[in-house]
Amino acid sequence: MNRPNGFYPAALKSTVLMALILVVAAGCGPGQERTGNEPKPSSTNRLGRVQRARRLAPDSILPQESPVQPQTNPIPAATPQPLQPISSYELETLKSNATAGDVTAQNALGNYYAAGQGGRIDLTEAVKWYRAAAEQGQPRAQYNLATMYAQGRGVTRDDQEAVKWFSQSAQQGDHMAQYNLGLMYANGQGVTADNAEANKWFQLAAEQGDAMAQLKLAMANAKDSNLPLTQEQLAAFYLQAAQQGFPEAQAAIGSMYKKGRGVEPNAAEALNWYSQAADQGDPKALHWMAVTYLNGDGVPKDLNQAVQFYTKAADAGYASSQYNLGMMYVLGQGVESSEAQALQLFQKAADQNFPSAQRQLGSFYETGRATAQDLVEAYRWYSQAAANGDPEATRAMNALSQRLTPDQIKEAEARAKGRNP
Repeated sequence: MNRPNGFYPAALKSTVLMALILVVAAGCGPGQERTGNEPKPSSTNRLGRVQRARRLAPDSILPQESPVQPQTNPIPAATPQPLQPISSYELETLKSNATAGDVTAQNALGNYYAAGQGGRIDLTEAVKWYRAAAEQGQPRAQYNLATMYAQGRGVTRDDQEAVKWFSQSAQQGDHMAQYNLGLMYANGQGVTADNAEANKWFQLAAEQGDAMAQLKLAMANAKDSNLPLTQEQLAAFYLQAAQQGFPEAQAAIGSMYKKGRGVEPNAAEALNWYSQAADQGDPKALHWMAVTYLNGDGVPKDLNQAVQFYTKAADAGYASSQYNLGMMYVLGQGVESSEAQALQLFQKAADQNFPSAQRQLGSFYETGRATAQDLVEAYRWYSQAAANGDPEATRAMNALSQRLTPDQIKEAEARAKGRNP
């Protein structure tokens, strides 16, 4: 795999890849739920005391059996090394070359911002530089831009735009783009569903040694023969894909090493592979790393490291990290206490329909913390959190309703539905 100027290709996979991973490994990687003893409030309006959070067991991989084996891999599969920070001089040189139109530098600069090598992820800048290189025909930049559209990261999600850029990259032989284009055709995302077209692209990617495409074809064969893949075979595919730079595969094999699914349990390998995915800016891996340092799970407990990983995941738009980082600002854990920062983070997570953040946002508006008091807006967010199954929000909403007029409740409900009362 080409790594211009020492940068990883940004293997920021599309959400359609996750659909496959969820089929064969139910939740192999951290999800949007809270895990471990992440910061959380004791009640809707009292944020200063932390309860003991229940530890959520990582999801297991479905038990399967099959004689299918991974194909020979012609793609160099040397285990990727973690990205290293670059000097200010190197960054300025990269920017200068990118501005001058060098497509390799443009794609590398996109990777720099997408992975947060400067300390913070900036998806808008990442898209800007991916687009600059993609429009000049650089295939990996076209793939990277396609994944941003497929995930809605730094741009509004647009499956048709994703297909457009996956197609241009795939036609130039990029195996990751070929695999993802196959998924788009298989799922009917941005194009009319077409299994024959999907299989064509899966086969082309598999012939190049793309382990995820090989896994897709192996799963189809296993289904036809009624002989599901074993956990050991899944682990072999994921390890191969992880070595090729797929961040979701890195997170998946990390989870398998952590739980001993298809491989011998190995905490160091689990951390290694999650770190690899986090280095590429994968939001779920970044979140998992934050939780790992927050809990001291296999590493020394380090709140500063937890904050850094939460911040990157929050920058990447991961709602659970936005909420947890908000709570750390409320509680002053690893950061200086700042309700203004917490409010911004809760708003971002609430806009993604994250119920705990919606409840906290309601609390801030009800009490006028870091914002003007607005009981109607508070009711609006409590009601949205309640609709998403948050029992504390339901109690807060019911209590607040005693202080509002019917017209105010009607206005709050209209705001929740995104229309004028």
